[in-house]
Amino acid sequence: MKSFVNILLASVMFIGVAFSQSIQGNYQLNYVTVHYTYEVREFDSAQDSAEASYDITASWPSSEYAAAGMGVTWDLLGFEPGDTLGTTLIPLISPEYLAGFGYMLTGDPTAPGVAINIDLYDDGNFTINDGSTYPTTETIDCSTTAVIPAVAENGTWQGTALLPVDEDTYTLGWGITQSEVFAQFNAPDLATMEYGVDFGSGTTMENWGQMTVNYTDNTLAQTSDVEIYWEAHDGVGSALGVDDNGFLNGSTGVPTLASDTVTIGGTAALLAYYQSLGYYADVAPINVGTYPMINGPGSEEVDENGETVTVGVVDANWGYLFDPVGGDGEPFTGDELFQFTGYYFTYNFLSTALTFMDTAEAVFDATSGDVTAAYTAGFVAVATMWGVDSETAAAYGAQVGADLYAEFLSCFTTTGDLDGCAEEVAYAGIVMSLGALAQMGIDVDDSDHDSQVDPSTGGFSTGRLIWEIDNVCIPDNTTQRVNPKFYNTAVVSVDNNAPLAAKFELFGNYPNPFNPTTSIKFATEKFTNVNLTIYSILGEEVATVHNGKLAAGTYSMSWNGKNNFGNNVPSGMYFYKVKSDNRTLTGKMLLLK
Repeated sequence: MKSFVNILLASVMFIGVAFSQSIQGNYQLNYVTVHYTYEVREFDSAQDSAEASYDITASWPSSEYAAAGMGVTWDLLGFEPGDTLGTTLIPLISPEYLAGFGYMLTGDPTAPGVAINIDLYDDGNFTINDGSTYPTTETIDCSTTAVIPAVAENGTWQGTALLPVDEDTYTLGWGITQSEVFAQFNAPDLATMEYGVDFGSGTTMENWGQMTVNYTDNTLAQTSDVEIYWEAHDGVGSALGVDDNGFLNGSTGVPTLASDTVTIGGTAALLAYYQSLGYYADVAPINVGTYPMINGPGSEEVDENGETVTVGVVDANWGYLFDPVGGDGEPFTGDELFQFTGYYFTYNFLSTALTFMDTAEAVFDATSGDVTAAYTAGFVAVATMWGVDSETAAAYGAQVGADLYAEFLSCFTTTGDLDGCAEEVAYAGIVMSLGALAQMGIDVDDSDHDSQVDPSTGGFSTGRLIWEIDNVCIPDNTTQRVNPKFYNTAVVSVDNNAPLAAKFELFGNYPNPFNPTTSIKFATEKFTNVNLTIYSILGEEVATVHNGKLAAGTYSMSWNGKNNFGNNVPSGMYFYKVKSDNRTLTGKMLLLK
C-alpha cells in the first residue's frame, strides 16, 4: 500500500504542474557535499533501552575485562537530550575525492569510491543504474563505520512548478517519494511557501528538497545539468533512523575518542621552562609516555595562510587519562585529581582510590552515616596498604577525617545533596590520602612507566594505566543535508582517463569543421564556476552551453549548432569562450553544412 500511495502522489503532483519543460535524461554525479548533524535524543525504541547510553566511558585493563567485572570503568563525557553530539562535513568536490573516498574511509586503496549514474524521467520515475555506489553508515556492536556499497534501484520522485531564475535556468521543489537508497523528502512549492515557516527544520515539512535545472537553451528541451539539495531528519517521514514500528532507533557508535599527541609533551616542556625560571620547584617533572591523551584538546597553531588550526588531534581507541589543570583550568594549582601521581591516572592512584572508597563506604553504612569515621577509616586502610605503622596511620587518619568532614559539611550546607557531597569529598579524600603519604616520604608517583602484566602473578605492575575507549551507542537524531550536482551525459562528459588537471586549459573542439555537433574540451584544476558561451564572428552571443559550478576535471561539452532559442545557426566561423572565475580561454570553430 505504501508504494501505491507514493506513486499515486507523484502522479497527482504532475497533473497539477502541467509539466511542459523536460528534465529527462541520463545523469552522472559530478560532485556532492554532505553535511551531517547528530543531536542526542530521548530513548524511544526497545533497542535504545537495551544498548544505548548517554555516557562515553573508558575501561582498564580493557573493555572486555571491565564488562566481565574484572576491571574499572571511568566516565569521560556525558550527554543530555538536545546536545549536539557532533557534525561532519564531507566535501567531495572533485573526481579524485569521489574516486578516493573509499580509500579515505577505510585505508584500503581498492575500496570503491562514490559514483552515481541515474536516469530521470518526466513521469516521476528514476533509475539508479548498475555501477553506482553511495556512502552510508552501519553500526555493529556500538561501533559506527562508513561503508560504500553498490546501489541500483527504481524509485519515484515528485516536483512542483518550475520557476525561472533566468532564461535557461529554472528551480523547483523536488522530493523523493520512494527509494531504498536515498532519504524520502517532500517537494515544497517555492512560489508560495516560505523556508523556515512552511518547510525546513522545526516546521511540519522538515524533510524537503529542491532542484535547480540548467538547460542548453531557452527552449527548455534539453538540460545540461541539475543541482539538487535536500534536508532529511530521522523519522517516519524520511524512513531514516526508525524501526519497523516507527520508533526512533538511530544511534552513533563511539569506538574512539578525539585525543591528542602533543598536550602531554607540551605540558612537560612548559613545566620545565617554568622551573628554569624558579617556579613550581615542588612539582616533579612530567614523564611523557607513548600513548595519546584521551579527550585531549590538541594545540592551536597558525598555518602559512595565517589561519588558526588545531594540530596533534587523533582518533584513539587506547590512551592515558592525563590532567594537569583540574577544575580551575590552570596547571599546577593543587586542585588536580592526579597531582601526586604525575598528573596521570596510574595504578597507584587506582589502588589507593579503591581501598579508600571501599573502606569509607563500608564504615559509613556500618555507623549509620558517620562521615568522620568513614573518611578516617578510609585513610587508615590506605596507609596500612602502603606499610605505614598503625600509630602514624591513626594520627594522620584523624586529621584527614576532620578535614574531610569540614569539606562535606560545607558542601551539604550549600547544596543539600547528601550523596553528591559524599562522593565529591570522597574523591578529595583520595587526593588527600596520597598527599599525606607523600608527606611521609613515600614515593607514590609511578608515572615514569606503563603498567604491565606481572608474569609471575598474572596481576598488574604499577605505572600509567592504558585505557580502552568503550564502544557505546549514543541515541541520536541525525539530520543530513545533501547537495549533489549531476551533468547530463548527452551534453557533458568527463575524461576519467585524463591526468589530474594541473591548470585551466583549453584543448579545442572536435570535429572541426563540424556539422551539426562538436565537442569542446577543456580542463579546470579546481572547483569553480564555469561558463561556456558561443559567439558569432561579429561578437554576438549565440548560445550558452554551460553556466554553473564544476568539480576539477577534464570535460567535453557538446554544442548542437543551435542558438539560445533552439534555432539552427547558419554556416560560418564561430568563437567560443570558456570562463573560470576571472580566467578566460578562447577558441574558434567552423560550421559547414
